[in-house]
Amino acid sequence: MLFPRRCASHPSRSRLAGLITAAALAIPLVAGPGVGAAAAQSLEEGAIGEQVRALEESEEFGHHVTAALNGANGPLGAPGPPAVVDTPVNCRPTPAHPRPVILVHGTFDNGPNTMPRFGVPLQQQGFCVIAPTLGAYAAKPERGGLDSIVGASGPQLAGVIDHVRAVTGAEQVDLVGYSQGAAIAGYTTKMLRPGAVGRVVSVGGFWGGNHGGLVPDGLPSEAAVAGLWAANLRGLAELAPHSPMLVAWNGLEGSPYLPGVDYTIIATRGDELLPPERSFVVGPGVRTVVSEDACGGGPTTHAGMSVDPRTHALVSQALGGAGGC
Repeated sequence: MLFPRRCASHPSRSRLAGLITAAALAIPLVAGPGVGAAAAQSLEEGAIGEQVRALEESEEFGHHVTAALNGANGPLGAPGPPAVVDTPVNCRPTPAHPRPVILVHGTFDNGPNTMPRFGVPLQQQGFCVIAPTLGAYAAKPERGGLDSIVGASGPQLAGVIDHVRAVTGAEQVDLVGYSQGAAIAGYTTKMLRPGAVGRVVSVGGFWGGNHGGLVPDGLPSEAAVAGLWAANLRGLAELAPHSPMLVAWNGLEGSPYLPGVDYTIIATRGDELLPPERSFVVGPGVRTVVSEDACGGGPTTHAGMSVDPRTHALVSQALGGAGGC
């Protein structure tokens, strides 16, 4: 999950220097050898300093970069190994709801926090719901959605899908992704487990609307990728425009969707991070829903969507449950 920026002081020069140094080491892992070498040269020349400051001042990532400079995500550029993913399956699907539902949380979130918001309303309708924590580092296992989607969160979700199918005997699962979790769910469905997912439901999720990314306007994507990666916000770094992850996910066909999967993309105009125009991408078999249009009432916020009864009703409906506003 992403949160709007809060007021924060600027980092000291030493902490900023640490971020820049870590970014120089990290870029080749993100952008490939050719781009990485050029970026590292610009870092050595100190050209990225102002760009990293601009990243800290951005609405989307400012507070999070400051928190990372203060150690919230572990040592800059070297957070350590990924946390082990624990996936207990304490339910079984029923004839009424034959596919287990896996919740995919957003940035800084985890499975236990996601279950009360999205899982319990579905459990009350008889769905079998599993809520793992993905993309966390071993030193901070409760803080998920940080590590690389390609290198960690995606493969971890693929492993969870395999485990849930093996334990329950279900042929397919359904995925509900919130915020960055929608991108993790979409990437995994298409790239890592085609045929294993029946439905994907996105709540306030990123799908590359307007062919853009989550990099703040006016900030070069290369600089943003370097700063976010070094701050151990690797999943967010991979959502920058034209990142290798987005290029692979969209493929030659230019679509994040896998034919045969049922997609529902839910958004609200009050979402300060991922409003409909930044979330909705047209495609075959894709349903786009603005919550206030479908259910009445006013817009809510990015964070507010997760606790909004209208969201819960739309998610249930998309999964074949009672639904209705």
